[in-house]
Amino acid sequence: MIINPTKKALPIFNKLVKTKDANAAKRFAIANPFFSWHANYYSLNRKKVVILVNDLTYATVILYDINAKNKSKLNQFIEEGIQEAFVMTGISHENIDAYFKIAGGIEVNAGFNRQVTGAMTNLVLMLQHSNTRYLNKLIQTKLMNWLMQVPFRQKNYIFAKKAIKKAFQTNLSIAKSTPELPKDTYEVNKTWTDYHQWDKHENDQTLFTSDGTKYEQVRAEIQENNKLLLAEFQNYLTKVQGLSKKVITKHVNNAEFFIDEFLTYYTILTPLKASNYVMEYLSDWFPRKAAYSVTELKSNATSIKKFFKFMEIAGEISQSNVEIARQGIKEGMELGIEYFQMLDNMEDEW
Repeated sequence: MIINPTKKALPIFNKLVKTKDANAAKRFAIANPFFSWHANYYSLNRKKVVILVNDLTYATVILYDINAKNKSKLNQFIEEGIQEAFVMTGISHENIDAYFKIAGGIEVNAGFNRQVTGAMTNLVLMLQHSNTRYLNKLIQTKLMNWLMQVPFRQKNYIFAKKAIKKAFQTNLSIAKSTPELPKDTYEVNKTWTDYHQWDKHENDQTLFTSDGTKYEQVRAEIQENNKLLLAEFQNYLTKVQGLSKKVITKHVNNAEFFIDEFLTYYTILTPLKASNYVMEYLSDWFPRKAAYSVTELKSNATSIKKFFKFMEIAGEISQSNVEIARQGIKEGMELGIEYFQMLDNMEDEW
């Protein structure tokens, strides 16, 4: 059986056996999703609550207060939690024993299935916003039973309990062959023009003389080139990041606003110079002129971070530029949040 924790959750599972071949374990999990579980955790009153979700059925296991003292027994807790999940679904002990015999010992790999982790994230949000009281027990059977009655859109609105029963009828065996992992076939399709041709216009105040026609012309040229760049950024988010269409649209729109509006607002700056100005954007310009909440500020910071990574992959900026951008994003976020807090305090005073 393979447990696939998120990167954040990996330290909780460091007492369990780590798989020797990560790629082989991933292929096994893809071919045998009934014997693969993704895992994460969240904190409640300084206690770690571990949640596991089955890749095939979305069966849910919740383990309360996994700490440094008892995580050495996490292997046992996981098996007991899975057994409880199956029992409450009406699965016989004979079939449950068969499941564990076929699954083999628990091995830890790493999270990879965005569809499952997305469902797991939604479950965590439900738990955090519910009024359910946590009982003084490690395996949270009542919460598990509640969550397994939630329909999952990722699985065409199936219910975990129904899916579990079906899995025991049709998936109680190991696949004879495992698929090859898809190779990273992404290659940058560079359709945009070299941005260096506009370097001469940076801080060129003559662009604004007369009626500003020259400025508008150069700005329009850069924005047309940006469209080609952003089209490939969208392609990158689709093929490499594997994000949903809705999320991709949000990231592309956020990046577009940054390079189309801000970088050409005071003067002419191309995306090649963006890393030096991202702190100013997030700390001052964006909060004052466009953002209406800290949430929107954070969303834009995430999008811009992805954009800089793409720019590095596309060969437009160096790794050092990316590091400058990351630091700028961090500092800009801190100052931007302070700006919104100041506004909140002013409203309170009024």
